[in-house]
Amino acid sequence: MAPRFPHRTFVINWLKALMLSPGMLFPASYLLIYLSTNIYLNADFKQNLSQSITQLTGNTWQISINSLTSGPVLDSMTLNHIELTPVVRLQNSTQHSNHSITITSLKIACPELQNILFSRQERLSSTKTVCEKILSDKRLAQ
Repeated sequence: MAPRFPHRTFVINWLKALMLSPGMLFPASYLLIYLSTNIYLNADFKQNLSQSITQLTGNTWQISINSLTSGPVLDSMTLNHIELTPVVRLQNSTQHSNHSITITSLKIACPELQNILFSRQERLSSTKTVCEKILSDKRLAQ
């Protein structure tokens, strides 16, 4: 007797059931939140962090960050290739100094990092925490 292949509708229904099972929904949801957090960190959060550092130092330092990544359990973030550049003010012009400080990698604990996607207060708190950590490590704040 020759083996019979299942009908097409059976295969489609079986794949739907597999995709909607809790064993697939949880990892897919977690992966979606993880990727969304990393995209947000490298887009808006990096820009907000740059503005906050500039404001906290009284427009005397500017920061450049190559990339930000979240930890696998969303409990920390790692800033890669941070470059702090002093801003020298001359009469009616602003110039960047050649003496910059480079930090290869900096890991900062941020519990419940996934909340920055959903809460404005959490975003501000995380930005402040990261700014303070960068400035305390290099003693750049006024």
